[in-house]
Amino acid sequence: MKIVAITGGIATGKSTVAKFVKEMGYHVIDADRVGHKILKKDDVKELLIKAFGISLNEKNEIDRKKLGEIVFSDRKKLELLNSIIHPRIVSEILKEISQLSNEGVREVFVEAAVLFEMKFDRYVDYVIVTDCPKELRISRLMKRNHISREEAIARLKAQLKREEFLKRANYVINTSKSLKHTFNQVSYLLNLKPWSDKI
Repeated sequence: MKIVAITGGIATGKSTVAKFVKEMGYHVIDADRVGHKILKKDDVKELLIKAFGISLNEKNEIDRKKLGEIVFSDRKKLELLNSIIHPRIVSEILKEISQLSNEGVREVFVEAAVLFEMKFDRYVDYVIVTDCPKELRISRLMKRNHISREEAIARLKAQLKREEFLKRANYVINTSKSLKHTFNQVSYLLNLKPWSDKI
């Protein structure tokens, strides 16, 4: 089975690209969805309550917004969260990939913002990185998450540097122009056979 990762900094258009890939008929595993699933597990909830002193919301779930506010302003707390969550996300994704492989699926895409932090890149054949200028990312993030410029910048700083993403990419998709421009790049990429000849 061929495993392809879609990653990139926050607000660079990963989800938009992943959604388009899915619409083209490919299987896409969303690491964020898997992470939400992990956060609902009782043992994980107990660990997070103990580690961060947060309480459950009215749905008996971890308040992800409050958790985000805590970890995005303190790198050590973010590292602690990652040490709890990441191994479980990796394990769950590998389980889903194995299941798809057993069903005869030959290609699967994994959308993961924290691909490198989770060290999941060791399992993939190719890495697609979405990229756009910093100011565009900040404005997208402010609009999407209804947060201040300062909060948006803090979230960018909590991630890997842009150069790190670009250095580890097999293919970079520029999302700074129109959606059509972005999708044209993805379409071109999906039509490359075999991948290794062109990337």
